[in-house]
Amino acid sequence: MKIALLGSAPSSVNRAPFKDSQYAAWVQGKVESMARAHGHVPGDFQIWGCSPAAWAQAPRATRWFEVHRWEPGQLWFSPEYCQFLRDFTGPVYTGAPIPEIPNHVVYPTDEMEAKFSSYFMTSSLALMLALAIDTIEKIRAARASLQEPAVVRDLAAKLLPAGIDPAELEKPDSDDIIGMWGVDMAATEEYGYQRPGCQFFLLEALRRGIAVFVPSESDLMRPMPVYGVSEWDHNYIKLTARARELSQKGAIARQQVEEAKASILHAEGGMGELNAFVQTWTSPYGLPHGTVLRQEPGDGLGGGITHFDGRPISRMNIAPSTPPVMQAMTESPEVQAARVLSASIADYGRELGLSHLSAEGLLSRMRDESALARHHSLVLQPHMKPGESTLEAMARLFIPPTAGRKPAGKTKRRR
Repeated sequence: MKIALLGSAPSSVNRAPFKDSQYAAWVQGKVESMARAHGHVPGDFQIWGCSPAAWAQAPRATRWFEVHRWEPGQLWFSPEYCQFLRDFTGPVYTGAPIPEIPNHVVYPTDEMEAKFSSYFMTSSLALMLALAIDTIEKIRAARASLQEPAVVRDLAAKLLPAGIDPAELEKPDSDDIIGMWGVDMAATEEYGYQRPGCQFFLLEALRRGIAVFVPSESDLMRPMPVYGVSEWDHNYIKLTARARELSQKGAIARQQVEEAKASILHAEGGMGELNAFVQTWTSPYGLPHGTVLRQEPGDGLGGGITHFDGRPISRMNIAPSTPPVMQAMTESPEVQAARVLSASIADYGRELGLSHLSAEGLLSRMRDESALARHHSLVLQPHMKPGESTLEAMARLFIPPTAGRKPAGKTKRRR
């Protein structure tokens, strides 16, 4: 019996022996666009497939294996793949009963474990290999029974596994082949533990006299280096030296990446700080901190701010020696407060008509007048009534009352 086990590796899956003598009838006149070949192995093969990836590439199959938990709706169980399993006309080997797949057959795990052990049953393809070996050996046992005088062909046919064509009884044991197409099991983390299982069962088939075929595109039958001894091999020395070189380059590159990431984070942090500074300190408008602000109506500044001029510095009479933004970024709070006070004094001088005086001259005059006012207050204080202000006392003491007084006129002289 010829059995082709089908994986999904693109290196050789399209070279599987799909085109057997029944292929034209199976295709039923449909156009076959994919290039197919027999991989240089003649004869009619049964096609045993597994996995959604292989289903998408197989134009025909005899048996199918889906031993994973039945979970329609998951990414690996698309609606199309699930419908394919429901409609499949051959046996569908599953890990447990699935009523919605009419042709499902629960995989004979216990039987295979008893015959081969479970140490290498590490993938769907390993399970398929075990069943393929078991099937061929049962066919061979049925063939051998025909050599017994008392056994007729019909009795020998009953010894065949289910679904096997009785024509297999007429074939020699040398016709039996197990081939694997679309199976690489590359030595990666995903397949590292699955690869030895396939290798074990292929070697087991050879030990039992069953021919095997693996296409040249596959690396499945390449063994691991012999422990320790292979370290003396020139190719091993050269390739491991190259591997160390690439590993060092990778380490340097990863270090550069980490340093670049750190630089990026540093730059982004600085950008965040600078953006916050720009948003806070670059406007020439705003109110000063650390001063008492009062609002009065009628001054043309919204609600009225009488103790602070919020106009840009460039519109004030004080000509800054540096741009306003730079002043705000470099001056101390004391300098800024002095600059604001000077602007307020200048405005006050203009209101009094004393704009010809400098800020220092106006402050000096205000100081002199304040001292004179305090002196006047001391002189008047003994003559002031309780609760009376200085101005009220001056009006009472120095402006004579006129209420009820007749105006002065010429007096007549008595004669």
